[in-house]
Amino acid sequence: MTNPPTIRTDLPEPPSEIINEVDVEWLYKQHGPFLLRICFSFCKDESLAADMVQEIFCAIWDRRMTLSVTGPWENYLYRCAKFQFYNHQRSLTRFRSVQDDVAARAEPWDDSTRQYIEYADLKQNVNELVEQLPDQCRKVYRMSRQQGLNAAEISKELLLSEKTVKNHLTRALGFLRRNLEGLFALALLAG
Repeated sequence: MTNPPTIRTDLPEPPSEIINEVDVEWLYKQHGPFLLRICFSFCKDESLAADMVQEIFCAIWDRRMTLSVTGPWENYLYRCAKFQFYNHQRSLTRFRSVQDDVAARAEPWDDSTRQYIEYADLKQNVNELVEQLPDQCRKVYRMSRQQGLNAAEISKELLLSEKTVKNHLTRALGFLRRNLEGLFALALLAG
């Protein structure tokens, strides 16, 4: 991993409560490289560390109206990184456990009909979850996944910045992942 840029200290302090995009952008510019280093030190994977940083800043944005941080932002972000890593490890452990259960229950004969029905059910569940997304997020997701457009093409068509398009995609995929994990767990318990 290349060395991330050093943290700038000449930027003004953010307000005590994060209420707008400028404040979150300030936090990202000021503390993003620090947070990326912390996440990387936990997981030793650049891509995963970047995803963890994005999840943390998305969570800060989602909770911007009620978030109250006492003490230095570095301490708060360090705790966020630690909990994000623990949650990732917990999800990975659950996924591997489910994977092992599925492999243990696998039947040696051809069950393509059952697989087709399960696929149709999964597709229906995904479509129902996509309908629960906010309008703009749903449009971006569909353009990406169903029409096969990349972020630049979507941003041109919807007149949004590429960063906004990527944020919508990240939010949509995170929402689907969280909700589908629960469905998979229920399916295994029922099976």
